[in-house]
Amino acid sequence: LPPRSYLHPRILPDGRQLAVEVEGVNHDFYVYDFERGVMTRITNDGLSHGPVWSPDSKYLAFRSWKAEMVTMWRIPSDRSGPAERLTNIGKMQSVVSFSPDGDYLLFDQSDDRMNSVDVWVLPMRGDRRPRPFVSSRAVEGSAKFSPDGKWVAYCSTESGRAEVFIQPWPGPGPKIQISSDGGTDPI
Repeated sequence: LPPRSYLHPRILPDGRQLAVEVEGVNHDFYVYDFERGVMTRITNDGLSHGPVWSPDSKYLAFRSWKAEMVTMWRIPSDRSGPAERLTNIGKMQSVVSFSPDGDYLLFDQSDDRMNSVDVWVLPMRGDRRPRPFVSSRAVEGSAKFSPDGKWVAYCSTESGRAEVFIQPWPGPGPKIQISSDGGTDPI
């Protein structure tokens, strides 16, 4: 790819394509096809950030300022339809990780005063009512499903600095600290 300011690169699970945000005056994201060498613009509103592939590669979920606040959206990765807003709660949301089966989406949710961030989960089937997964007075975020879908790793500042924890999915179960000298954005 030509030199540009690229953010949040995400490779399709089969390794054939890359979704990436291009930073500039506007923020949009693109899909690059490695085999064909073609870069396709997916969003064109200048307000879209952080694309995340659904496990079946049919959708890209992202955060956007489209609603004059940062909310979550998804768009068909082949651009066969318009973007769809995923929730009507909160003002500051950031898509982070789909479960391997695509049934759940983990996201960061800030409170109205932006004093706290928590890990929330959105069911992608059924009632699609979001609920907190990890919520406390500390800042929690960057939650990722394990490849087998049995664990969620995330960071929390409950000890006074960011550390990485894991919890069984869907719970209940122990919260296990796995970093010992600070840690953020687990994968």
